[in-house]
Amino acid sequence: MKVGEINIPKIEIEPFAFVHDYQTRIYLQYASIIEKDDIGRSVVKSLSEDPRVTALNGKMISNGSSAQIFEVKTLAMWFLWCANEHGLENARKNLELFLTSDEIPVINTLWVLGVEIDAPIKLNDNYILQPLGNMPDSRDKEYFLQSRMGQVIQRTPVPMCAITKTCTVNKAWGQEPPVDNLNKNKYWEVSKRLQDIAHILNALNGVSCIPFYSTSYVDSVVPFGPFGGSGGGSPVYDVLARVTTKLSGYEIDNINGLIEKYQEMDEKGKDRIQRILNRLSQAKRRIQIEDIVLDLGIALEMLLLKDNPNNTQLSLSFRLRGSWLLSNSKEDRLVKYQQLKEIYNYRSQVAHSGILCDGNQEKIESARRSFPEYLLLAENICQKIIKDGSPDWDKLILNAI
Repeated sequence: MKVGEINIPKIEIEPFAFVHDYQTRIYLQYASIIEKDDIGRSVVKSLSEDPRVTALNGKMISNGSSAQIFEVKTLAMWFLWCANEHGLENARKNLELFLTSDEIPVINTLWVLGVEIDAPIKLNDNYILQPLGNMPDSRDKEYFLQSRMGQVIQRTPVPMCAITKTCTVNKAWGQEPPVDNLNKNKYWEVSKRLQDIAHILNALNGVSCIPFYSTSYVDSVVPFGPFGGSGGGSPVYDVLARVTTKLSGYEIDNINGLIEKYQEMDEKGKDRIQRILNRLSQAKRRIQIEDIVLDLGIALEMLLLKDNPNNTQLSLSFRLRGSWLLSNSKEDRLVKYQQLKEIYNYRSQVAHSGILCDGNQEKIESARRSFPEYLLLAENICQKIIKDGSPDWDKLILNAI
């Protein structure tokens, strides 16, 4: 076992399941040190004599999504751990910064399913897509890693990456947070933006991204670090699939462009696009071809038939609008026109009778083989409308003609 800067054995993230998780193992190790060892008792005594520390007694210490009651023993455990991991001078410097500041940084985090990356992808406004291995050491990270390696029984997929942004929150408050906590409001605004980014990723070719678990972490060099409590929203369960898509840095400009245009929409527009993206994402995760064509057809209808309240000539409008929106040549327009015709017909068959292609297996298999082309068409239409908005369809078609 490795030892740290002050010769205390290090507790590390383990690939195999233990009786206790990572954070519990650290807590038990350092709780014993401050109770039984002279060095631990001396740190507790020194901290207890600091008026800035005693002023925190009875206060709640925030970690972003939750908070815990301040205890000098917890601060002492963190200090010894930080000194062991990062050196005594770093521990002293970060303790001083904590005690003299009214605010602390926290890592606002949304774990997502369906996306994998090899290296961090930095988006605009300091939002970051982080691979699992780059996330702060925590019980969550350890559990997800163990699940991926088959060391714990996990019947549903687990995240392989998270969307994060570092926020500033008030360090401490009494038993109730202040009503005018502007930092907390900003924290929840960032949380909403993390959800928006996860939804927008579904517009990318082949990507199905599900917001899974919203939480936050305190960096290890900020009290209480890994000794902090944990809290966040319950995991979101949806139509799940074990297929993941690997993103690369080449997607950054496209992702940023989609997010920027999405953020410019009013709330009604955002809600509409989010429902479309959810349907598109579900289509990518479905197994039964009947479910696939239903979700894909609904997503495209919402994109292409928004302003057709009288249901007049739906199939024709569906085909004409989609083909003229994307195509620059007669040949390409004809291909897309035919694809949209097939999608609409398949969707109508399932919606009205519950049966695709009258049960003809050869035709059903043909529809399944065509799905990747249909999906690419839907994704490109979605990206186009997010970036450019819904066009004046009459002008688009008549001017082109």
